[in-house]
Amino acid sequence: MPAPVPVAEPLAGTVHAYGIRRARAVAAIARRRRRDGRSLPTPGDGGRWALVAAVVGLSGVLATQAAILLQPGYLPGRMTVLYLTMLWWVTGTAGAAWLIRAAPRRLAVGLLLAGTVAIHAVALTHGPQLSDDLYRYIWDGRVQAAGIDPYRYGPLAPELAHLRDDWLFPDPAGCAAIHRGPHCIRLNYPDAHTIYPPVAQAYFTAVHVLPGPPREHRMQLYASLASLGLVILMMRVLAAQGRDPRYAAFYALSPLAGLETGSDAHVDVLAALLALSGIAALRSRRHAGSAAAGRTGTAGESGVATEPTRRRASLAGALLGAAVAVKLYPALLLPAAARRRPITLVGTAVTVMGLSYLPHVLAVGTGALGFLPQYLKVEGYAQGGRFLLLSMFGIHGATAKAVAVSLLAVVAVVVLRSDPRRIPVERAGLWLVGAAFLVATPVQPWYGILLATLAVVAGRLEWLAVAAAVHPVYVSLFTGPPGDARTLQVSSYAVAGLVVVTAAVLRRRGRTRSRHPGACRRPRRKNSTASVTEVTLSQVR
Repeated sequence: MPAPVPVAEPLAGTVHAYGIRRARAVAAIARRRRRDGRSLPTPGDGGRWALVAAVVGLSGVLATQAAILLQPGYLPGRMTVLYLTMLWWVTGTAGAAWLIRAAPRRLAVGLLLAGTVAIHAVALTHGPQLSDDLYRYIWDGRVQAAGIDPYRYGPLAPELAHLRDDWLFPDPAGCAAIHRGPHCIRLNYPDAHTIYPPVAQAYFTAVHVLPGPPREHRMQLYASLASLGLVILMMRVLAAQGRDPRYAAFYALSPLAGLETGSDAHVDVLAALLALSGIAALRSRRHAGSAAAGRTGTAGESGVATEPTRRRASLAGALLGAAVAVKLYPALLLPAAARRRPITLVGTAVTVMGLSYLPHVLAVGTGALGFLPQYLKVEGYAQGGRFLLLSMFGIHGATAKAVAVSLLAVVAVVVLRSDPRRIPVERAGLWLVGAAFLVATPVQPWYGILLATLAVVAGRLEWLAVAAAVHPVYVSLFTGPPGDARTLQVSSYAVAGLVVVTAAVLRRRGRTRSRHPGACRRPRRKNSTASVTEVTLSQVR
């Protein structure tokens, strides 16, 4: 009779091997999550103290916002406002970072939403702060509600005299009350036709007819609602990627949400909301959480990345087309989104844009372009003088325009040739939008709303430095900063670009180390336990 086989030792070896495999899998997931920017659970690491720090950070944001609102006069012309705005960037970023580490998580999410509402509620207590664009929004909505095409006449045209009132066109006493000279007008470029595309015009008209508080506060209210919707959508997209939804705080606690959207009610928030909705529509519901598939091309926790259906591609194209018909620059997202089902997606986007312009083209012909051609001259792009970073290398005029177009074309080709299974649409779109910022160097901080949205959902927070860099450039146009204004403008974008490049280099180096860990470590001598484990693993397999 053969001797009985001992059971304890093989069973112990199998359990030991399973423990090793599990530990290795957990460590691999942790490394991947750190590399991809996803937060890790932080039990016992002071999560409650982090929640306290997040509350302090949010209080600092609200205090800074109140200090800006209490500044007198025309705010872009005061350097104090720039200092406070940059302090807001620092405080909001720190508060968002602490909020991500805070525990319990559900309470931290509630704090994020409550803070978002509070910031916009404070913004509603004052008028616009850094821009008067919302007055043009209100005027365009009023004109269109009266049955007049907004591209037909400028605000000072005699045909629109019956629509002018003492609020948008104040008398000398009204001008003195708002610290302006006599014969002032709240609208910018009052002689020019509107520049805003048709879907933006439809939004202005909707705000005009919808209920709400009087005057500028109505436009601020609906912009704040759009901003709150953008934060919630960010959180949903982040959760679908398998990432912490609290990363939306990096936008929600920033001046982009409180100043550019809450106070100044810029329509760019609607463009960002539509663009992010289009990006979300490209994700299959069954595999919406496949974060690893979008980054590594391998199966993730919930499956593999799949090609969107025609219906989803059409929906994404319609939403992106609508975003372009709000502000034109979301068109930069089309190459990233059209890597799969390009005919369906681009065809739908072009159709939506064409249909939105069609009634105005039939009414006013080429006048539907509005102020856009003149705007490019006013901003200095037609002359090639707006490209701040290119000017560092002595590139000006027509050469600067040619170089700018060439650089963006190269990035577009790289995006189109990238694998959508490895490079998700939000990250590829960020490459194009971010490159456009660094090449065209716009001076309008509200353009950064789309950039910040993409930076958050793509897990590339270093691009927030580029969005923050626009504020010094913008304020320097209205007031004399210490030193030379041109130097401040160029250096602001240069420092932000350096932050982006440094983060990219460090991330690439971290990936190399994670893929080749043995290159940085001394090999260990195999012992008997390791040999037994390997034998046991081979038996289990």
